[in-house]
Amino acid sequence: MPIIGNKQVVGLEIDSGIAHAVEMAGKATSPELVNLGFIPLPAGSVREGMIVDPEQVGLALKNSWSRAGFRARKVLLGVSNQGVLVRHITVPGVPLDKLKNIIRFQAQEYLPIPLESVVLDFLVLGEIEGQNETEKLWEVLLVAARRDMLEKFILALQVAGLEPVDIDVASMAAIRLLPARALAMTIAMVNVANGLNGILISDKGKPRLARLGLIKFVDLAESLGCSVEDVFKTGEFRHEGADAIKINWVNSLAAEIRSSIAYYQDLSGSSKVEGILLSGIGARLAGIEGMLDHYLDLPVRQFNPLKAYPAVARKLAKSPLAAIDYTISTGLAIRGLEG
Repeated sequence: MPIIGNKQVVGLEIDSGIAHAVEMAGKATSPELVNLGFIPLPAGSVREGMIVDPEQVGLALKNSWSRAGFRARKVLLGVSNQGVLVRHITVPGVPLDKLKNIIRFQAQEYLPIPLESVVLDFLVLGEIEGQNETEKLWEVLLVAARRDMLEKFILALQVAGLEPVDIDVASMAAIRLLPARALAMTIAMVNVANGLNGILISDKGKPRLARLGLIKFVDLAESLGCSVEDVFKTGEFRHEGADAIKINWVNSLAAEIRSSIAYYQDLSGSSKVEGILLSGIGARLAGIEGMLDHYLDLPVRQFNPLKAYPAVARKLAKSPLAAIDYTISTGLAIRGLEG
């Protein structure tokens, strides 16, 4: 996938009701965290990761960008919705300068929609052997994003006066943040957002499977009859049957994760998933790690890349910003420094 080199860039994740942003400077190998924050978005302007009203989203970003302390106007945008298709494919082992044409020629075999309606991108995972020892194949992660969906994101950024230097699959951004131990393992990275959750299987740092789940954190809030923020106010919030509702919601999330892991394990050449890293607003639900650990029979841990910045972590602990998850936007910002 294309690599962008910028001395200062903002990683931007747009979710239902909120945009998360992290501004980084310097180099990807030694990034400096400049700023982070969130911008509320009008109700209904984003649904399940898709922008419904670009004008409203753009104006919300424009009116709050400087007030939130962001200086850079260049953004690396993360997208995760049903308009993005990710496929693991193999193609003939042609020279790299001919690979793009081969992938485009074969892409339609893997996509349920016409090629002219999507923007194609790909990530080369490596070279593998074919049916005989002399045959070589490229192992590729193919990404196809619907043009009409991307156009709404780009329009929103134009209204906001922001420049999209690139657009990436949101769930894949977090791989850049994995510690050395996780890079040596096969793990499932689960990001539970307000909108659709994202499930990514990383095998020794390489993305092997990217899927969307239909379980949303806003569904839990609606079932409890409260706002997303009020879900966490255990001292003030009371709801008859709340514990049962939360348990049922976590059970449904566990079923989706289990289904994705089972699908991956059935793929040829797959390795056993050894654990789960949990991020997103859903990772903050009290007891969710233990419940998922029990349901899935795998170790589950919260994934918070900002722990690498102790001063920021201390500041966040005393701020409303602590209630927001910045995993995806941090990964996007660091990718923006690569090059």
